Amino acid sequence: MKTLCILGNFAGGFLMSPPPRSAISALLWLGTRSHPVVTLLVTTAFLVAWRKDNG
Repeated sequence: MKTLCILGNFAGGFLMSPPPRSAISALLWLGTRSHPVVTLLVTTAFLVAWRKDNG
């Protein structure tokens, strides 16, 4: 369990408090229908926003 806590801290708490299921569904939908670079940029922006919101 200590390992999960350390991994969660490295991920900015993302693993310990996951985003809502609807947000993940939207990212998956976007990923299947857009260019890979667009998907990467949106996913990065989402993770940065989620990390700032929880930290």
